[in-house]
Amino acid sequence: MTSEPAVRSIAQQNSSAVDLVTAEIRRSILTGALPAGEQFSIRDLARQLGVSHIPIREALRRLETQGLVVLKQARSAAVSSLSTHDMESIYSLRLRIEPEIARESVPHQGAAEVRRLEGLLELSRAEDPETAWQAHHDFHVALVEPTATEWDLRILGTLWVAADRYSHLVFDPTTITDEERQRRYDRHARLLAFVVQADGQGLKKELHDHLARNEDEIREHIAYLERVEAERSAG
Repeated sequence: MTSEPAVRSIAQQNSSAVDLVTAEIRRSILTGALPAGEQFSIRDLARQLGVSHIPIREALRRLETQGLVVLKQARSAAVSSLSTHDMESIYSLRLRIEPEIARESVPHQGAAEVRRLEGLLELSRAEDPETAWQAHHDFHVALVEPTATEWDLRILGTLWVAADRYSHLVFDPTTITDEERQRRYDRHARLLAFVVQADGQGLKKELHDHLARNEDEIREHIAYLERVEAERSAG
C-alpha cells in the first residue's frame, strides 16, 4: 500500500497555477503533511503537483511572506519551524487589531451579514476537515469585513494563515471529538450572539478573550510537545 503524497496534483484544476500551488502547499503545511522543518526541492514539488517550476517558485515566495516557509536556495525550501515566541508574536498582533475592528463592524452587520455568519458557524462543525476549517476562517473574516480596510485584511490575512499552523496543533480538525467540536461551536456562537445583539463592546471583549484562550491552549501544547521531544532525545 502506497502512502499519500504530501502534496496533491493540481494539473487538472481550472484556476491560476500560482494560486492553486500556493493553496495546496499551504494546505499541506497546515495539516502537517509537510511538517515543521521539512525540507523539499522545487523539482520534487513540481513533479508532485504536475506543474512547471515557475509557479512553484512564485508560490513559495508568497508563502515565505506569510511565514510558512523559508527559501533556502534557488532550488529548495523548508517549512518554517514552530516556536512559542513566534506564536505569541502572531497573537499579540491579532489581539491588538482584530477585536477593535470587529467592534467597529457591529453596526454594519445587517440581516444578510448575520445570516452569512450563522451559515458559516454551522459549516464550522462539518465532518469534512477542510470544509470545517475554511468555514472557521471565513467566520473570523466576516466578523471584521464590514469596516476592515484593504490593509487591515492584508495584515490580518497574513496573521490568520500564520496562526492556523498553531491552531492545528490543538484543534486538529481530522481528529477532533464530538465534544470538542461542540465546545468550539459554542465559543463562536457566543461571538455571533454579540453581533445579533448589536453589542460591539461586548463582542470586542469576547473576541479578545477568545483569542487569548486559544493562545494559552496553544502555548500549553507547544510546551507539551517540547517536553516529549526532550524526553525522546534523552532516552
